[in-house]
Amino acid sequence: MLHPTYQHLPLRSYRNTVGSSLAFCDYEFLVTNRILSAFHFAPRAELRASVRLFRGSLDMISVQYSSVVFKENSPIVYVQEDFCADRTDTTCNHFALNPHGRDVTPTWNGIVEFGELATEKEKRAAWALNLNCMTAFHGCNDISMLLPTIWKLTTPGAVSSRMRSSAHSIAESSQPLPE
Repeated sequence: MLHPTYQHLPLRSYRNTVGSSLAFCDYEFLVTNRILSAFHFAPRAELRASVRLFRGSLDMISVQYSSVVFKENSPIVYVQEDFCADRTDTTCNHFALNPHGRDVTPTWNGIVEFGELATEKEKRAAWALNLNCMTAFHGCNDISMLLPTIWKLTTPGAVSSRMRSSAHSIAESSQPLPE
């Protein structure tokens, strides 16, 4: 019932300054519930995965996941893992969330970006997308439904992050995380 497609998209085609080959190469994969939504069994949802190679090596993997339940501000989550362990300009153990903290907004847009040296617990939580949103009759209404291992709905219109972000302030770090 899901509709997968594959596309090779030259989203970024930079010339390698050393030779004539391309430095970046991007691939994109799209999965939608087009058939279910066409018959009104579920609101439209899509999962778009991207893989980026830099000079033939894996550079980044990302997933954009959305459940179109509203005309505006439909929930969307973006998860990105950076493969940068061999670089010297960054430590590659970052784990950043937006929004982060307690009782924060918006509840319709969430971003998780982390490096390959993040902890296994952080990686598992970031990639634990709730795929039931693809077939849910009413869809998913906020980011806590799309990625419940990262965000929890604490009040209508506000979420709290379930994990510490490298963007947390010292004050936020002393507060307990929601259950």
